[in-house]
Amino acid sequence: MLFKLSMSGLKSKLKDYIVLLVGLVMSISIFYMFQTLALNKAFLESNSMIKSIGFVFQAGSFLLAIITFFYILYANSFLLSLRQKEFGMYM
Repeated sequence: MLFKLSMSGLKSKLKDYIVLLVGLVMSISIFYMFQTLALNKAFLESNSMIKSIGFVFQAGSFLLAIITFFYILYANSFLLSLRQKEFGMYM
């Protein structure tokens, strides 16, 4: 009975879960790509004319980490608010 109830709640909100999952995956992959460029020695050496490129990438990585952190917090609170009534039924 409880399994059926939880599956029906999951099926009804599947689109919301997929949208948030795709958003989280994209934000983390963008952060990973940015970090890869920021720490790639060959990339930094090939752009040695621009002396501040390392600082720009590190500052951008920091800003991107803050944005990603708040997005993850928002997604978590959004998912919990979606399931709040469902959790109340289980109690």
